Amino acid sequence: MNSRLVSRNGGELAAHLRRRSTPLLLALFRTVFIVGICFLILSPILTKISMSFMDQRDLYDRTVKSIPKHFTLSNYPEAIGLLDYWTAAGNTALLAGMSGLMQGFTCIVTGYGLARFQFKGRGLVFGLVIVSMVIPPQLILTPLYLNFQNFDPFGLISLFTGGRGLRLIESFTPFLLLSLTATAARNGLYIFLARQFFRGFPREIDEAASIDGAGWARVFFRIMLPGASSIFIVIFLFAFVWQWNDSMYTFLFYTDFETIAKALTGLESQFAHIQVEGSALASNIGYYSIMRATSMLLAILPLLGIYGVLQKKFILSIERTGIVG
Repeated sequence: MNSRLVSRNGGELAAHLRRRSTPLLLALFRTVFIVGICFLILSPILTKISMSFMDQRDLYDRTVKSIPKHFTLSNYPEAIGLLDYWTAAGNTALLAGMSGLMQGFTCIVTGYGLARFQFKGRGLVFGLVIVSMVIPPQLILTPLYLNFQNFDPFGLISLFTGGRGLRLIESFTPFLLLSLTATAARNGLYIFLARQFFRGFPREIDEAASIDGAGWARVFFRIMLPGASSIFIVIFLFAFVWQWNDSMYTFLFYTDFETIAKALTGLESQFAHIQVEGSALASNIGYYSIMRATSMLLAILPLLGIYGVLQKKFILSIERTGIVG
Protein backbone atom coordinates (compact mmCIF):
# COMPACT_ATOMS: atom_id res chain seq x y z
CA MET A 1 0.00 0.00 0.00
CA ASN A 2 2.79 2.40 0.96
CA SER A 3 4.77 1.58 -2.17
CA ARG A 4 1.69 2.23 -4.30
CA LEU A 5 1.14 5.59 -2.58
CA VAL A 6 4.79 6.53 -3.03
CA SER A 7 4.63 5.56 -6.71
CA ARG A 8 1.48 7.63 -7.18
CA ASN A 9 3.00 10.64 -5.44
CA GLY A 10 6.15 10.28 -7.52
CA GLY A 11 4.15 10.20 -10.73
CA GLU A 12 2.21 13.30 -9.74
CA LEU A 13 5.44 15.07 -8.85
CA ALA A 14 7.01 14.17 -12.21
CA ALA A 15 3.92 15.36 -14.08
CA HIS A 16 3.94 18.59 -12.08
CA LEU A 17 7.62 19.14 -12.86
CA ARG A 18 6.98 18.53 -16.56
CA ARG A 19 4.14 21.03 -16.55
CA ARG A 20 6.32 23.62 -14.83
CA SER A 21 9.46 22.96 -16.88
CA THR A 22 7.83 23.07 -20.34
CA PRO A 23 6.94 26.81 -20.19
CA LEU A 24 10.37 27.56 -18.73
CA LEU A 25 12.11 25.69 -21.54
CA LEU A 26 9.99 27.48 -24.15
CA ALA A 27 10.75 30.84 -22.55
CA LEU A 28 14.45 29.99 -22.48
CA PHE A 29 14.35 28.96 -26.15
CA ARG A 30 12.57 32.20 -27.14
CA THR A 31 15.07 34.27 -25.16
CA VAL A 32 18.09 32.56 -26.73
CA PHE A 33 16.54 32.86 -30.20
CA ILE A 34 15.71 36.58 -29.82
CA VAL A 35 19.13 37.37 -28.34
CA GLY A 36 20.79 35.52 -31.23
CA ILE A 37 18.77 37.40 -33.85
CA CYS A 38 19.52 40.73 -32.11
CA PHE A 39 23.21 39.89 -32.05
CA LEU A 40 23.21 39.10 -35.79
CA ILE A 41 21.50 42.42 -36.50
CA LEU A 42 23.49 44.61 -34.13
CA SER A 43 26.91 42.99 -34.50
CA PRO A 44 27.86 44.76 -37.78
CA ILE A 45 26.75 48.13 -36.37
CA LEU A 46 28.63 47.62 -33.12
CA THR A 47 31.73 46.60 -35.10
CA LYS A 48 31.56 49.79 -37.16
CA ILE A 49 31.06 51.91 -34.04
CA SER A 50 34.16 50.33 -32.54
CA MET A 51 36.19 50.85 -35.74
CA SER A 52 35.15 54.50 -35.98
CA PHE A 53 37.03 55.23 -32.73
CA MET A 54 40.13 53.20 -33.62
CA ASP A 55 43.52 54.35 -34.73
CA GLN A 56 45.04 52.49 -37.68
CA ARG A 57 47.43 50.73 -35.32
CA ASP A 58 44.49 48.97 -33.64
CA LEU A 59 43.48 47.25 -36.88
CA TYR A 60 46.76 45.37 -37.02
CA ASP A 61 46.99 44.68 -33.29
CA ARG A 62 45.83 41.10 -32.64
CA THR A 63 45.11 41.92 -29.01
CA VAL A 64 42.44 44.44 -30.04
CA LYS A 65 39.05 42.83 -30.50
CA SER A 66 36.24 45.29 -29.90
CA ILE A 67 37.55 48.00 -27.59
CA PRO A 68 40.20 50.23 -29.23
CA LYS A 69 43.51 50.73 -27.44
CA HIS A 70 44.22 54.06 -29.11
CA PHE A 71 40.86 55.80 -28.78
CA THR A 72 40.46 58.76 -31.16
CA LEU A 73 37.72 61.14 -32.28
CA SER A 74 39.63 62.44 -35.28
CA ASN A 75 38.02 59.94 -37.65
CA TYR A 76 34.71 61.79 -37.62
CA PRO A 77 35.95 65.24 -38.73
CA GLU A 78 38.07 63.54 -41.38
CA ALA A 79 35.11 61.51 -42.69
CA ILE A 80 32.92 64.62 -42.70
CA GLY A 81 35.46 66.39 -44.89
CA LEU A 82 35.97 63.36 -47.11
CA LEU A 83 32.24 63.02 -47.79
CA ASP A 84 31.47 66.75 -47.90
CA TYR A 85 28.96 65.58 -45.36
CA TRP A 86 26.96 68.70 -44.57
CA THR A 87 26.29 69.49 -48.22
CA ALA A 88 25.41 65.89 -49.07
CA ALA A 89 23.21 65.49 -45.98
CA GLY A 90 21.37 68.74 -46.67
CA ASN A 91 20.76 67.80 -50.31
CA THR A 92 19.58 64.33 -49.36
CA ALA A 93 17.27 65.65 -46.63
CA LEU A 94 15.73 68.12 -49.09
CA LEU A 95 15.15 65.49 -51.77
CA ALA A 96 13.98 62.76 -49.36
CA GLY A 97 11.69 65.10 -47.42
CA MET A 98 10.13 66.53 -50.57
CA SER A 99 9.62 63.09 -52.13
CA GLY A 100 8.32 61.58 -48.89
CA LEU A 101 5.68 64.27 -48.37
CA MET A 102 4.40 64.09 -51.94
CA GLN A 103 4.41 60.30 -52.04
CA GLY A 104 2.58 60.15 -48.72
CA PHE A 105 -0.22 62.38 -50.04
CA THR A 106 -0.56 60.86 -53.53
CA CYS A 107 -0.42 57.26 -52.29
CA ILE A 108 -3.11 58.03 -49.70
CA VAL A 109 -5.31 59.58 -52.39
CA THR A 110 -4.80 56.56 -54.66
CA GLY A 111 -5.39 54.07 -51.87
CA TYR A 112 -8.54 55.94 -50.83
CA GLY A 113 -9.90 55.77 -54.36
CA LEU A 114 -9.24 52.03 -54.64
CA ALA A 115 -10.78 51.35 -51.24
CA ARG A 116 -13.90 53.52 -51.43
CA PHE A 117 -15.02 53.95 -55.05
CA GLN A 118 -16.56 51.41 -57.39
CA PHE A 119 -15.51 51.96 -61.01
CA LYS A 120 -14.80 49.89 -64.08
CA GLY A 121 -11.28 48.57 -64.13
CA ARG A 122 -10.71 48.95 -60.40
CA GLY A 123 -9.55 45.34 -60.14
CA LEU A 124 -7.18 45.85 -63.07
CA VAL A 125 -5.71 48.99 -61.50
CA PHE A 126 -5.21 47.23 -58.18
CA GLY A 127 -3.64 44.30 -60.03
CA LEU A 128 -1.16 46.68 -61.65
CA VAL A 129 -0.36 48.07 -58.20
CA ILE A 130 0.45 44.55 -57.00
CA VAL A 131 2.55 43.88 -60.12
CA SER A 132 4.54 47.07 -59.51
CA MET A 133 5.51 45.68 -56.11
CA VAL A 134 7.30 42.68 -57.62
CA ILE A 135 8.92 44.30 -60.67
CA PRO A 136 12.60 45.10 -59.98
CA PRO A 137 13.31 48.85 -60.36
CA GLN A 138 16.33 48.04 -62.55
CA LEU A 139 13.95 46.64 -65.18
CA ILE A 140 12.39 50.03 -65.90
CA LEU A 141 15.42 52.28 -65.51
CA THR A 142 16.12 52.57 -69.23
CA PRO A 143 12.50 53.40 -70.20
CA LEU A 144 12.33 55.95 -67.39
CA TYR A 145 15.55 57.61 -68.47
CA LEU A 146 14.46 57.79 -72.12
CA ASN A 147 11.08 59.13 -71.07
CA PHE A 148 12.54 62.00 -69.05
CA GLN A 149 15.34 62.61 -71.53
CA ASN A 150 12.74 63.47 -74.18
CA PHE A 151 9.55 64.10 -72.23
CA ASP A 152 6.59 64.39 -74.58
CA PRO A 153 3.35 62.85 -73.22
CA PHE A 154 0.90 62.07 -76.01
CA GLY A 155 3.01 64.14 -78.42
CA LEU A 156 1.53 67.38 -77.13
CA ILE A 157 4.78 69.17 -76.34
CA SER A 158 6.28 68.51 -79.76
CA LEU A 159 3.43 70.49 -81.33
CA PHE A 160 4.82 73.66 -79.76
CA THR A 161 8.57 72.90 -79.78
CA GLY A 162 9.15 71.84 -83.36
CA GLY A 163 9.04 68.09 -82.82
CA ARG A 164 11.25 67.90 -79.72
CA GLY A 165 10.24 66.99 -76.21
CA LEU A 166 11.47 68.48 -72.96
CA ARG A 167 14.73 67.36 -71.39
CA LEU A 168 13.96 66.86 -67.71
CA ILE A 169 17.17 65.05 -66.75
CA GLU A 170 19.58 66.82 -64.36
CA SER A 171 16.81 68.41 -62.30
CA PHE A 172 14.33 67.62 -59.54
CA THR A 173 11.55 67.25 -62.10
CA PRO A 174 11.74 63.43 -62.54
CA PHE A 175 11.51 62.94 -58.78
CA LEU A 176 8.60 65.39 -58.56
CA LEU A 177 6.67 63.76 -61.40
CA LEU A 178 7.19 60.24 -60.09
CA SER A 179 6.10 61.30 -56.60
CA LEU A 180 3.08 63.32 -57.75
CA THR A 181 1.82 60.44 -59.90
CA ALA A 182 2.43 57.78 -57.20
CA THR A 183 4.69 55.84 -59.57
CA ALA A 184 8.01 56.21 -57.72
CA ALA A 185 9.88 53.20 -56.40
CA ARG A 186 8.02 51.25 -53.69
CA ASN A 187 4.82 53.27 -54.28
CA GLY A 188 2.94 50.06 -55.03
CA LEU A 189 3.53 48.97 -51.45
CA TYR A 190 2.50 52.36 -50.08
CA ILE A 191 -0.73 52.36 -52.11
CA PHE A 192 -1.50 48.85 -50.89
CA LEU A 193 -1.00 49.92 -47.26
CA ALA A 194 -3.22 53.00 -47.76
CA ARG A 195 -5.94 50.90 -49.43
CA GLN A 196 -5.96 48.39 -46.59
CA PHE A 197 -6.08 51.23 -44.07
CA PHE A 198 -9.12 52.89 -45.68
CA ARG A 199 -10.89 49.56 -46.08
CA GLY A 200 -10.87 49.37 -42.30
CA PHE A 201 -12.66 52.73 -42.00
CA PRO A 202 -16.41 52.34 -41.25
CA ARG A 203 -18.47 53.21 -44.31
CA GLU A 204 -21.08 54.78 -42.05
CA ILE A 205 -18.78 57.82 -41.81
CA ASP A 206 -19.00 58.40 -45.57
CA GLU A 207 -22.74 57.82 -45.60
CA ALA A 208 -23.36 60.22 -42.72
CA ALA A 209 -21.25 62.92 -44.39
CA SER A 210 -23.06 62.37 -47.71
CA ILE A 211 -26.44 62.75 -45.99
CA ASP A 212 -25.23 66.08 -44.62
CA GLY A 213 -24.47 67.19 -48.18
CA ALA A 214 -20.71 66.68 -48.26
CA GLY A 215 -19.15 65.61 -51.55
CA TRP A 216 -16.36 63.09 -51.90
CA ALA A 217 -13.68 65.80 -51.87
CA ARG A 218 -14.98 67.31 -48.65
CA VAL A 219 -15.29 63.86 -47.06
CA PHE A 220 -11.72 63.06 -47.98
CA PHE A 221 -10.08 66.35 -46.94
CA ARG A 222 -12.19 67.05 -43.85
CA ILE A 223 -12.67 63.53 -42.46
CA MET A 224 -10.52 60.88 -44.08
CA LEU A 225 -7.24 62.75 -44.49
CA PRO A 226 -7.03 63.92 -40.84
CA GLY A 227 -7.87 60.39 -39.75
CA ALA A 228 -5.15 58.97 -42.01
CA SER A 229 -2.29 60.68 -40.18
CA SER A 230 -1.04 57.30 -38.93
CA ILE A 231 -0.71 55.76 -42.40
CA PHE A 232 0.76 59.03 -43.69
CA ILE A 233 3.56 58.84 -41.10
CA VAL A 234 4.30 55.23 -42.09
CA ILE A 235 4.44 56.04 -45.81
CA PHE A 236 6.47 59.20 -45.27
CA LEU A 237 9.09 57.45 -43.15
CA PHE A 238 9.38 54.50 -45.54
CA ALA A 239 9.71 56.83 -48.54
CA PHE A 240 12.17 59.09 -46.71
CA VAL A 241 14.45 56.22 -45.67
CA TRP A 242 14.37 54.66 -49.14
CA GLN A 243 15.22 57.96 -50.83
CA TRP A 244 17.94 58.67 -48.25
CA ASN A 245 19.67 55.38 -49.10
CA ASP A 246 19.05 55.53 -52.85
CA SER A 247 21.88 56.17 -55.29
CA MET A 248 20.38 54.45 -58.35
CA TYR A 249 17.74 57.05 -59.19
CA THR A 250 19.91 60.04 -58.28
CA PHE A 251 22.75 58.76 -60.49
CA LEU A 252 20.23 58.27 -63.29
CA PHE A 253 18.24 61.50 -63.09
CA TYR A 254 20.51 64.04 -61.36
CA THR A 255 24.18 63.22 -61.77
CA ASP A 256 25.53 66.51 -60.41
CA PHE A 257 23.39 66.47 -57.28
CA GLU A 258 25.49 65.18 -54.38
CA THR A 259 23.73 62.91 -51.88
CA ILE A 260 24.82 60.74 -48.97
CA ALA A 261 24.40 57.50 -50.92
CA LYS A 262 26.40 58.85 -53.87
CA ALA A 263 29.15 60.07 -51.55
CA LEU A 264 29.39 56.61 -49.97
CA THR A 265 29.49 55.02 -53.42
CA GLY A 266 32.32 57.37 -54.39
CA LEU A 267 34.20 56.39 -51.25
CA GLU A 268 33.82 52.71 -52.16
CA SER A 269 35.22 53.47 -55.63
CA GLN A 270 38.26 55.16 -54.11
CA PHE A 271 38.76 52.20 -51.80
CA ALA A 272 38.67 49.71 -54.71
CA HIS A 273 41.07 51.87 -56.73
CA ILE A 274 43.56 52.06 -53.88
CA GLN A 275 43.43 48.32 -53.26
CA VAL A 276 44.37 47.67 -56.85
CA GLU A 277 46.81 50.47 -57.70
CA GLY A 278 47.78 52.20 -54.48
CA SER A 279 51.17 52.19 -52.84
CA ALA A 280 51.56 51.41 -49.13
CA LEU A 281 48.71 48.99 -49.57
CA ALA A 282 48.22 47.89 -45.94
CA SER A 283 48.18 51.47 -44.64
CA ASN A 284 45.72 52.61 -47.29
CA ILE A 285 43.39 49.67 -46.69
CA GLY A 286 43.42 50.34 -42.95
CA TYR A 287 42.72 54.04 -43.48
CA TYR A 288 39.82 53.49 -45.86
CA SER A 289 38.37 50.70 -43.72
CA ILE A 290 38.14 53.12 -40.82
CA MET A 291 36.80 55.91 -43.04
CA ARG A 292 34.20 53.61 -44.55
CA ALA A 293 32.94 52.48 -41.13
CA THR A 294 32.84 56.08 -39.86
CA SER A 295 31.11 57.33 -43.01
CA MET A 296 28.40 54.67 -42.80
CA LEU A 297 27.69 55.65 -39.21
CA LEU A 298 27.44 59.30 -40.23
CA ALA A 299 25.01 58.30 -42.97
CA ILE A 300 22.62 56.50 -40.62
CA LEU A 301 22.81 58.97 -37.71
CA PRO A 302 20.08 61.29 -39.13
CA LEU A 303 17.80 58.29 -39.65
CA LEU A 304 18.35 57.19 -36.06
CA GLY A 305 17.57 60.74 -34.93
CA ILE A 306 14.32 60.80 -36.90
CA TYR A 307 13.36 57.40 -35.53
CA GLY A 308 14.15 58.54 -31.99
CA VAL A 309 11.90 61.59 -32.37
CA LEU A 310 9.03 59.78 -34.11
CA GLN A 311 9.40 56.41 -32.42
CA LYS A 312 6.13 56.48 -30.47
CA LYS A 313 4.10 57.83 -33.39
CA PHE A 314 5.70 55.37 -35.79
CA ILE A 315 5.01 52.32 -33.62
CA LEU A 316 1.45 53.52 -32.99
CA SER A 317 1.00 54.05 -36.73
CA ILE A 318 2.27 50.54 -37.50
CA GLU A 319 -0.23 49.10 -35.04
CA ARG A 320 -3.13 51.12 -36.45
CA THR A 321 -2.37 50.24 -40.06
CA GLY A 322 -2.30 46.53 -39.22
CA ILE A 323 1.10 45.85 -40.84
CA VAL A 324 1.99 43.43 -38.04
CA GLY A 325 0.00 40.41 -37.02
